Amino acid sequence: MNNLVLIGMPGCGKSTIGSLLSKRLNMDFIDMDDYIVKTEGKSVKEMFDIGENCFRDAETRCSMKLSQMNSIVISTGGGIIKRKENIDCFNKSSIIIFVNRPIEHILKDIDCEVRPLLAEGKTKLYNLYEERICLYKKYCHIEINNSGNIYDTIEEIVKAIENFK
Repeated sequence: MNNLVLIGMPGCGKSTIGSLLSKRLNMDFIDMDDYIVKTEGKSVKEMFDIGENCFRDAETRCSMKLSQMNSIVISTGGGIIKRKENIDCFNKSSIIIFVNRPIEHILKDIDCEVRPLLAEGKTKLYNLYEERICLYKKYCHIEINNSGNIYDTIEEIVKAIENFK
């Protein structure tokens, strides 16, 4: 297992944790949404304006590419688990970590208006949670609760990775 892949709800802290974790472990970091935008030449919003499948297809193509890389921490989008083939790609080369954060904490920290799937407001976040929580739990190798200090969360991940190997 060469890579670490962070999955979880929008706003759970995947990008922040991924960036800090990669520095802590001396690994490269890739924010998958940024990678998709760079690879596809369209913003996430532009892809969603075309249709969610446009974005999900790009996400799958990028999952295949990223799963071939080595020694990277990847922060995925919240919907990566919607297509099992994405998870199957990462399972071959990665430890998949579910960053679980209480919805109440997420709502305090994120601006729903700037996230395409959350533009409908808080109710949409609760609906997404209900739709996805079982998949996050099913597909992860490690589940970490992110409800306290971010640096404590990173240390928990490091310990969990060591125990996983």
